[in-house]
Amino acid sequence: MHEFEIDVLLATCNGAQFLEEQLHSLFRQTFQNFRLVVRDDCSEDSTLDVIEHFRSRYSDSIEIHRNATRQGACRNFALLTQQSVAPYFAFCDQDDIWHPDKLELSLRAMKMVEHRHGIDTPAIVFTDVALMNESAEIISPSMWRAMHVVPECLTFGSQLVQNLVTGCTVLGNRSLLKLGSPVAADAYMHDYWFGLVATAFGVVCPLRTVTVNYRQHPKNAIGAKYRSAAGKIAQLWSDPDLKAYMAASQKQARDFASRYASMLKVEHKTTLEAWSGAQRYPAPVRQWELYRHGLRRTSFLNNLGFMLRA
Repeated sequence: MHEFEIDVLLATCNGAQFLEEQLHSLFRQTFQNFRLVVRDDCSEDSTLDVIEHFRSRYSDSIEIHRNATRQGACRNFALLTQQSVAPYFAFCDQDDIWHPDKLELSLRAMKMVEHRHGIDTPAIVFTDVALMNESAEIISPSMWRAMHVVPECLTFGSQLVQNLVTGCTVLGNRSLLKLGSPVAADAYMHDYWFGLVATAFGVVCPLRTVTVNYRQHPKNAIGAKYRSAAGKIAQLWSDPDLKAYMAASQKQARDFASRYASMLKVEHKTTLEAWSGAQRYPAPVRQWELYRHGLRRTSFLNNLGFMLRA
C-alpha cells in the first residue's frame, strides 16, 4: 500500500460551481505524493459527480466520505482531521485555486522547522493569499497587505483576537494533529483552533508568499471580510460582526483553557482569562485590559481599529 506524505483534507458542500478548478490545481502540484481525502456535507448539486470524475482518473489517491447529516464547515473539517494518517496534513477549500508549488514550498518550510525543533514539536506553516472574485479575477494581490496584518508578529494573544492562519494555506505536522484533535465543539473554525494550539505549544511559520487564489463570493463560510476605507470608518461606530465574533472567540478560549489547563504556561492562562472575561469591564478599562495582556492585533492601524471597536 502506498504511503502518502501529505493528506489533503477537502471539505465540500454544494461546491460544484468552482470545484473542478480547485481539483485541477491540486493535481497540477509540483509535489504529488499526497492523498486527497474528501468529506462531503450533504451536497444537493453535482459536487459528488465532479469528485467521482476525478477519482476515475486518480483512483489510488482519492478517498471520499459522506456525512449522513449536515455538519457545517468547521465540524466537517474536524471530522476530516480524524481520518488523516499521513505525516502532514493540508486543509483545502472547495472553491480556491492553488498555485502549482503550494505544497512543495510549504513542505520545504515544514522540514526546516522540524529540523530545528524536532518532529515532536507541533508545527504549522501558512502563507499569504491573493483575493479573487467569483470570476477568478484578482481583486487584491495580498490579503495580508489589504488587511494590514503582520503575521511575523503573531503571538498567542494576537491569535486569540484575530485568526491569522488562513485554513486553505495550512500545512500541519502529525504532532500538531495529535495535540489539537479532536477539534473542540466550541471552536470558532478549524484553522483558528489549530493556530492556537501551534502558537501555545509549538511553532508557527508564516511564509510571506502567495500560494492560493482565495475566492470571495456570497457563499464563503468565513471569507476575507475585505472592506473599503469608507466601510472601515463606518465600522468604528457600529460593528455587529465584531460583537458576534468576540462572543464566539471567547467561547472558544474557554474551551481551549479547559482542554489544556495542565499544559498551559501561566502567562497564557492569564491571557485566556483576560480575553474570556473582557466583556465584564467598561469600555476604557476593557481596552487597557486587552492591551496589557497582549490581546492586540499585529499592526498599529489594525489594532487601533480593533481597540476603538472593542
